[in-house]
Amino acid sequence: MNRPWSLVGREQFVTVFRQGRAYAGSVVVVRVLPNGLQYSRLGMVVSKKVGGAVVRNRAKRRIRAAVDIRALPPGWDVVVIARTSINSAEYRELERELRQLLVRAGVDKPDRSDADCGGSILSEDHF
Repeated sequence: MNRPWSLVGREQFVTVFRQGRAYAGSVVVVRVLPNGLQYSRLGMVVSKKVGGAVVRNRAKRRIRAAVDIRALPPGWDVVVIARTSINSAEYRELERELRQLLVRAGVDKPDRSDADCGGSILSEDHF
């Protein structure tokens, strides 16, 4: 299933890697590039260094949940590159770092929940 908010194809990734800006964190690296479209698109790079297929797929699910590409302002291509430390990172840590990197990149707006992530985020036990 090809969703419009997904980066697919080598040429789309190469464009973001060559022309986009990179913002590094301890768990992930984010590369962003304005795309001029009415929606933002997300691409992920999770290498075999992260782990086997099950571990890589889990990392991709966590990234997808933390970014929520449809909630971002339109007009951006975002590529998230997972580092090996993603396996040991708590979900809240991953979410916080991704949010901070997207704010630094100018893709997302600062939120009051960044200062204090305790009250506004539902616990995983809530579901």
